[in-house]
Amino acid sequence: MNYTFPFTAIVGLELAKRSLLYHAIDPRLGGLLLMGHRGCAKSTLARAFREILPASETAEIVPFVEVPLGTTEDRLLGSIDASRLLENGEWSAQTGLIQQADSGVLYIDEVNLLPDHLVDSILDSAASGQHRIERDGLSKTVSARYILIGSMNPEEGDLRPQLTDRFMHGIMVRDDFSVEQRREIVRLRMEFDDDPQLFLVEHQKNLAQLRAKIIQVRQKLKNVEISENLRTEVAEKATALNLEGVRAELGVLRTVRCAAAWRGETTVSAADLEEAWILCLGHRQEHYPPKTQNSKPEIKLPKPPSDKPEPKRLQMPKTSASPTSALTEDISLESAQFLAHAELASWWKSPEKKQSPDAFVSGTSRPVPAHVSHARLCWNTSLKASLLSGWSPGKPWHLRFRKPARRPNFWLFMDASRSTGVIGCGPSARFLNQARNAIQTLGAKTFGSRFHVLVLQKGKVSWWIKRGSAQAVRKNLEHLTVASGKSHLTLALNQMRNAILKQGVLSEDRVLLCSDGMLSPETEKTIPESKKRFRKALLSLSERVRNIAWLHPQVQRGMRQWLPQLVKGTPVRLIALD
Repeated sequence: MNYTFPFTAIVGLELAKRSLLYHAIDPRLGGLLLMGHRGCAKSTLARAFREILPASETAEIVPFVEVPLGTTEDRLLGSIDASRLLENGEWSAQTGLIQQADSGVLYIDEVNLLPDHLVDSILDSAASGQHRIERDGLSKTVSARYILIGSMNPEEGDLRPQLTDRFMHGIMVRDDFSVEQRREIVRLRMEFDDDPQLFLVEHQKNLAQLRAKIIQVRQKLKNVEISENLRTEVAEKATALNLEGVRAELGVLRTVRCAAAWRGETTVSAADLEEAWILCLGHRQEHYPPKTQNSKPEIKLPKPPSDKPEPKRLQMPKTSASPTSALTEDISLESAQFLAHAELASWWKSPEKKQSPDAFVSGTSRPVPAHVSHARLCWNTSLKASLLSGWSPGKPWHLRFRKPARRPNFWLFMDASRSTGVIGCGPSARFLNQARNAIQTLGAKTFGSRFHVLVLQKGKVSWWIKRGSAQAVRKNLEHLTVASGKSHLTLALNQMRNAILKQGVLSEDRVLLCSDGMLSPETEKTIPESKKRFRKALLSLSERVRNIAWLHPQVQRGMRQWLPQLVKGTPVRLIALD
């Protein structure tokens, strides 16, 4: 038997617990998004929430439905009951997870990794409070009023703005506990693991008292006064913050009402309002990568005198395939400007290359038929095909599958190493500056893709955006203002390839590499050896995604052969910035 760690035994996480209490008081509040790294009690908190919800008039046990990461469209929305159809020939429906969550809680762990077509279905039902089933010969409308709770690790990908806005509260869960709190957490967890039944019995009284108070507060909720001055203050702040829509304002006013009622008051305090803004803006604020600061100057010791004259310092020519490692100061870029590039725009707008029916799927180099991967059974076409072939009871069915649509992925690699900020004819003509400006003119918003941005800066490779929107790409590129560090291009390509393998590939997927190609030699590797390893990584990447473009600076002298040699034997299209 699975036991749930009780809500009253959770130590710390006060803001998240108050948000859940407010949702228990007012289930129409709008949902909670818990953000944080693995192991910070997000799931424990969400599952414990069920125990504090008072029973309804129709059900003694409040429904708590979890949407597993690998769920299918049939399981989420409902479908034909396959066993009854095959065994008895009865055409009846199987209840989906959304319908099961009615009057309860719908919990989505790793919500940022949920497939887009499932997210769209949840959006529709969360907004309307009902769900209409139109599939496989079924047509009906069911109630779907539930409290939506999601949890996610921001390091594993962003959340679509449309879904982010559906959660009224957003909290970054941090496990910055004190020594006393950590000691208490470990003690309580060990007691629970040793004897969960006894542990739950000890907390039943506290849970019952909490449920009773929630029922009392619900009855007093409408007695809380929301003054016109408060409404005006909230509207003015929302306008100053340039918030889209009025969902955040509704959330703030509903939250302060719950907070005041919980305290037993009929008026809202300044502390209530401050807390409400924190809860409602925690996931609506723009998050950008930290601004790069100039590194501290290196302290150099004086060299001993020498009889030989010191040779003149020679500047590394632009034709070198290895950036100057002696120069470490950052290169600042000019402010972003939207400058279109014709050839890049032509590649972006060109129709996607069609792959063969045997498409490669995530995590393998063996071709797998596309209809088997991520497919769901289509009962109408299966029944029709079986009857046309003379099917009779006892014979196998002729099954037909329907593959759900997935938004195409756009993968962008930005090489922000120091060399990309040096190459050019002036501050405004630096390659990285030009590349950033050209990408922002592509009109990516119209393609409805999921965007992933990988940046190499200060010698480190990091994801600035995962599964983000076109707007997030534009705003993050505006904050790309520094070129710094070595060019670990092979490391970056391998990291991008691994991420693509996890996501899977569609024929519409695209990859854009923005780099000067001046890769830094790896440790104890010569330039030819480093070049060979880079080509191997590029070949492996191009085997997965066929639509790849490389945006590079105008080649000069010895570099005329360098880039063509790097992409030789691959479908990568070289695009030079003038």
